[in-house]
Amino acid sequence: MNEPHARILMVEDEPQVLEINSRMLRRRGYEVLTAQTAMEAYEQLDAGLPDLLILDILLPDGNGLDICRQFRKKCLRPVLFLTGKSDVKDKVAGLMEGGDYYLTKPCQFDEFLAVIQMLLAREQRLMANLQSSRQITIKSLMLDLSIGHAYRDGCDVGLTRTEFSLLRLLAEHPEQIFSAKKLYEALWGTSADGDTGTIRRHIFNLRTKIGADETDEYDIVSVYGKGYLLTCR
Repeated sequence: MNEPHARILMVEDEPQVLEINSRMLRRRGYEVLTAQTAMEAYEQLDAGLPDLLILDILLPDGNGLDICRQFRKKCLRPVLFLTGKSDVKDKVAGLMEGGDYYLTKPCQFDEFLAVIQMLLAREQRLMANLQSSRQITIKSLMLDLSIGHAYRDGCDVGLTRTEFSLLRLLAEHPEQIFSAKKLYEALWGTSADGDTGTIRRHIFNLRTKIGADETDEYDIVSVYGKGYLLTCR
């Protein structure tokens, strides 16, 4: 996947927004596929997975969150939510379902383009890193870097893309404390703006999935006033 020749699927039910954004992206060399309904989006995904998925949340026949959830079952490629829903709870829901970034409409095209470029560039770096190092093992916990899955005692623990990226960062630097701000910036490439709750929820879900409370081999520990670290025993 060579950006800007990446393939983008844009799911948007507002014809004017869809037409303008897709036209502007095509002018910059991207291959843009479009869908105005959830059914059209699923048909496009069945035909082939894009390098980047852009999702509205409210669709005439479905929900962008559901599309994201199904997309995550197939791959870990980046997902950008572009939607008119601006409540914090909606942003959290989008990120928790596996979204990589969340923009609210209306937004400036330059910002929209910058986020797309950032997500595709990050995906390229991730793929390059995966090629250079395939696996991290911590006792019964194993991270398969080539496919972005984590296993405990040989069983896939079912991490989302963001959870896997978080676990990988901590596992590559055991016993090193990362502040919530640093983790947020590493995962989403943007300032946390004081949002520590999102990282806290991801840490909670991650600890549950890897069975941190069920083993004495490893744990993800919260250090009061400083951040989080992965410790091996």
